[in-house]
Amino acid sequence: MNVEELRVKSSPFSFYKSAVIVIFLLIVAQSWNDTEMSFFALIDGWHYMMEYISGNPDIEGSGFFPPNLNSDDLLTYSLSMLETIQMAIIALVLSIIVAVPLSYMSSRNILNILIPGNTPFHLFLKRVIYGSATLVANVFRSINEIIWALIFVSAVGLGPMAGILALGVHTAGVLSKLLSEGNEAIDPGPVEALTTTGAGFIKVLIYAVLPQTLPHFVSMALYRFESDVRSASILGFVGAGGIGFYLFDKMRAFENADVCTIIIVIVLTVWLLDKLSAVIRRRFI
Repeated sequence: MNVEELRVKSSPFSFYKSAVIVIFLLIVAQSWNDTEMSFFALIDGWHYMMEYISGNPDIEGSGFFPPNLNSDDLLTYSLSMLETIQMAIIALVLSIIVAVPLSYMSSRNILNILIPGNTPFHLFLKRVIYGSATLVANVFRSINEIIWALIFVSAVGLGPMAGILALGVHTAGVLSKLLSEGNEAIDPGPVEALTTTGAGFIKVLIYAVLPQTLPHFVSMALYRFESDVRSASILGFVGAGGIGFYLFDKMRAFENADVCTIIIVIVLTVWLLDKLSAVIRRRFI
């Protein structure tokens, strides 16, 4: 490749790149217009938001500040936050149990290790497994946790179990996608080396695949755990347990001092979990 060809290919102003940029800008502009997005509306309504945060001076506890620091209420909210974390932990374990097999079945390179043949039957079988696993994962993650919670509440009743199942199903779909991308990005060299020695699928998985995917798996699992804690804080809105029950109850009653306290508890918890995740990441990644 000569200098002129390199200059043309590396130019950010090629026809194709320019067309992509123009199309993207048109999509953004049309979306902005169709959704009636406007910063002027936010500026015009800013004082209403400030009034809501400040509350009615004639109604005690209607403002966000100062937050409610009653010791009994703080203990109640802290215990409900602990329940929320427990929900996220169990949901993560359940989602991993489902997501790991799904991620292997939706990774083409892993399927080639599991089903090494290239006959029409083998190719058809791999397509069926890949398509089925991808479809299941898409369904799991396409439906929001709140919708899953409503479905499971109708089955198991109000309480944390419905929230755990909702988080577990949705997270299984998300983790399956994230882990399958990690699986397909591995270096094929170690896999081919073990395969040529006659090693079976389990040995290839343990000695060639897992050492490469473990850091990615730990990172994604921790990310989803943090996300599940945040999501679990909202599932109480539909009766699925956790601190979200108190948050929804206080918001409906316009007891905003308690709402502020609950939000502070959630933010502090997520911050502490983020610090803990950073420590674990440094150890395994």
